[in-house]
Amino acid sequence: MIEEIAVLGILGFAFAIGLIFASRKFAVQMDARVEQVRGTLPGLDCGACGFGGCNDYASAVVKDPSLVCACKQIDADERKEIGKVLGIDVKETMPTFARLSCTGGSNVAFEYRGVQSCAVAASTVGGFLECKYGCLGFGDCVEVCAFDAIRMVDGLPQIDKKKCTGCAQCVRICPKKVIKLQPDDVKVFLFCNSPEPARVKARMCKKGCIACNICERVCPVHAIKMVNNLPEIDQVTCTACGECVEKCPRHVLELAKPISISSTKPTEAQVTT
Repeated sequence: MIEEIAVLGILGFAFAIGLIFASRKFAVQMDARVEQVRGTLPGLDCGACGFGGCNDYASAVVKDPSLVCACKQIDADERKEIGKVLGIDVKETMPTFARLSCTGGSNVAFEYRGVQSCAVAASTVGGFLECKYGCLGFGDCVEVCAFDAIRMVDGLPQIDKKKCTGCAQCVRICPKKVIKLQPDDVKVFLFCNSPEPARVKARMCKKGCIACNICERVCPVHAIKMVNNLPEIDQVTCTACGECVEKCPRHVLELAKPISISSTKPTEAQVTT
């Protein structure tokens, strides 16, 4: 009996020594910079950066410094701190925000009684609207927004620019792509997402762009041209005079307010080498 206990004790000791050796032999060395980056992050684990949480993001940005812009919850000074840790220069650029590109005027093609989800509704022959490019209005974007920046108003998502971080989670989840990221210096917004011919849009939607070309004709600086039956606005050339907004018969163009053409002070980051 004593011999058996002794043998078991020796075997246990041998296994312990083996485990210690193996743990040291195969241990993964942690890059000290990961912890430094992690200490700069807010710790929200919101996932808006595209990673599982702040720990995953910290590991990823150490491996790929170009991801320094992915976290939208840190400010310019904090990005510069991360830049110092990674040994890179961080240059500030224009921030982007999520904006809606639909007026919600489509006719209803059939009564939908399924799950109240845009993704599910869109999987049913493209959705219940005649316009296959229109907002379905169930608020998947609201559910995915980690910053409480979106709420549904009259069947359409209303985005609070003050809360929006430009994380693009709402853009990615929208099956109709009616939410788009746009830079903060946009002067005129377009609220139509359909490239359908004018006669088709006029029949299926009470508010959508009918490609009448009036905006293109009245623009004094020729900043607008029709592309795929939608006005494409050169935001650099545009002077925000408002002529196109005033003359648009469907009111799908809107002047950004307040507008300051010269106020293009950058506040986000871009890695430069």
